[in-house]
Amino acid sequence: MDRKTIIAFAIIILIFLLLPYYYKLFVPESGAPDSTGVPAPGRLADSLALVQPPPQGATEAEEVSPAPAVQDSGLFTLESEPQEFAVETPLYRMTFSSRGAVLTGCRLKHYEGQSGGLVEIIRPESDENLNLVLYQDGQPLDLRGVRFNSDQRELRLDQDERGSLSLVARSSGGAIIEKKYEFSGDSYLIGLHVRASGISDLDRRYELSWGSGLAITEADTAQDIYYAQAYALMGTELEKFGGKGDRELRGGAEGETHWVAQRGKYFEVAMRPVSGAAQGVKFGIEAQPLIGNQRPKVFSMALVMKEDLGAEAGDFSIYCGPIDRKLLAQFHPQLEATMNWGWKIIEPFSKMILWSLKALHEFIPNYGVVLIVFSIIIKVVLWPLTAKSTKSMSRMAALQPKMKELQEKYKATPERLNKAMMQLYKDEKVNPFSGCWPMLLQMPLLYGLFIVFRSTIELRRAPFMLWIQDLSMPDVVAHLPFNIPMYGSAVAILPVAMGVTQFLMSKAMITDPKQKIQVYFMPIFMVLIFNTLPSGLNLYYALFNLWSYLQQVMLKKQGLIPALPSSGK
Repeated sequence: MDRKTIIAFAIIILIFLLLPYYYKLFVPESGAPDSTGVPAPGRLADSLALVQPPPQGATEAEEVSPAPAVQDSGLFTLESEPQEFAVETPLYRMTFSSRGAVLTGCRLKHYEGQSGGLVEIIRPESDENLNLVLYQDGQPLDLRGVRFNSDQRELRLDQDERGSLSLVARSSGGAIIEKKYEFSGDSYLIGLHVRASGISDLDRRYELSWGSGLAITEADTAQDIYYAQAYALMGTELEKFGGKGDRELRGGAEGETHWVAQRGKYFEVAMRPVSGAAQGVKFGIEAQPLIGNQRPKVFSMALVMKEDLGAEAGDFSIYCGPIDRKLLAQFHPQLEATMNWGWKIIEPFSKMILWSLKALHEFIPNYGVVLIVFSIIIKVVLWPLTAKSTKSMSRMAALQPKMKELQEKYKATPERLNKAMMQLYKDEKVNPFSGCWPMLLQMPLLYGLFIVFRSTIELRRAPFMLWIQDLSMPDVVAHLPFNIPMYGSAVAILPVAMGVTQFLMSKAMITDPKQKIQVYFMPIFMVLIFNTLPSGLNLYYALFNLWSYLQQVMLKKQGLIPALPSSGK
C-alpha cells in the first residue's frame, strides 16, 4: 500500500476506536430506540413527562399514594419495625422485608463486590422492589407500608432443592393479600404468586413494580452508569427507556407487554407474567446527585395487569442475576436483546469471540492464557492471507520505480495514467488492495474484543498473572499527577507492550522510506488510544502484533518476500 492508503486505513481504525466515545459524549440519550433521535409516534417515549418534586415537607409516600386502606374490609396493619426474611441458595442470599414483602437485598455468591465480599445488586434502603399496587374504585392501594407475616424467618436450599417463602398481610376485616416467592437452588429465576381475597370493589387492574433501580457494583462507576438502561418487550418491539438522571421522568404505554427489565454493566433484573402478557408498562427515572462528575441512573418499572386479582391469582417470573446469555434465555428468549454486542455489523463477531473464549475456557482455567491461545488460532487462520498480503505489498514496493516512470510520462493525462497503472498491475499480477485485507479483517475482531472484554460478565475481574488481575479493566500500575491528552493520568503496562510490538511489526512491513513516519507515529498513537481500554484487548493486540512480526521475519528468511530494488535504480 502507498502512503495515502495507509493514512486512510489509519483514519478508519481511529473512527472504529473512537466512535463509542463519540456516541457517549455527544449523542443524547433518548427514551426510545429511534435512530433519528426522535421518539416514534405511539411509542413509550411519547408518554414521558417531567415530574415536579413534591412540596417541601411532603414524604415520598404522601406523593406516591394515599395511606393503605380498603373499603369495607377493615384496615391493614402498618409495619413500624420491619423484620427481615432471608433466602439462601448456592447462588445468592436474598432478604425480604415484612414491610410490603419487598426484596431488599440480593447478594450474588459467585461475584465479588467493590470492596471484597459478595456483590450486592440492590440499592441501600430500597423498599419498592417487587412491590404490589392494587386499585380499588380507581384509587391505588400501595402495599409498601403494610405488615406482611411469615411462619419462617429463613429458608436455605441446596443445589437441587426447591422451596418457597409465603408472606401474608391480613386486615382487621378479614381481607388477605399473599405474596408467595418460589426458589430453586440452581437458578437465578424466582417465581412470584400473588393473590388477594376479602377485598370488595377491587378494580380489574394491579401493578407489579421494581421501583428502586440497581446498585452500582463496579469501582469504575462511570462504566456502570453508562450501561444502565431499562427495557420493555411490547408486542414484538423492544422499547428502551433512558435518561441522564438529572431530572425526574415518568412515562407509560398501553399494549401487550411480555416483560420489563433493567440492567447495569454486568447485572440485570427482569419481570414477566407467566401466563399471557401484561397490558401496559410504566417507567420512571429519579433525579440523582452527582458522584464525581457522573450522575447515577435510578430507574423504576412496572407491569400493568388488567385483571381482577381478587378473582384470579397472578403468577410472575423474576430474574435477578448476571447478564449471561444462557441465563437470560432461561427467563425469555428475547431477553438477550438487552445485552450489548456492538453495532449490527459487529454483533456476529462479538458473539463468535465470546463463544470461542468460553469454549477454550472449558479446558484452560485462566482467561489470560485463553487469550494467548486465541491469538495464535486467529494468526494461524489468517496466516495464508497475511503471507499473500505481505508478498503483494513487497511486489508493490518493488514496482515503485516503474510507477514513478508512468507518473512522469502521463502526468498531463490522468486517464491514460490510470489505464497504464492498471495494465502494470495486471502484467505484474499485483493487486494494490490485497495488502489491506488482513487489516480489514482485524478491525471487526478488535472491536468485537473491545465489546466482549468491556461488557460481558465472563471477563469481569478475570485475572491473568502478576499485576494483571482484571482483564476487563486497564492494567494500571500508577497514576500521574496530571492528565495527558488522549492518554489520561493512569499508567498501564500492556498498552506500552502493544506499542512496542506495533513498532516492530511496522518496521518489518513498511519498507518505503517515504512511509517511515508511519513506523513511529502509529505505535505512539495506538498507545495513547489503548491506554484506557481493557487489558485483555491490549494483551490480544500485543500478541497478534508479535506473531505478525515473527511471521514477517520468517518469510524474509525463507526468501518468500521479493527483494526490493535499490533506491538508485
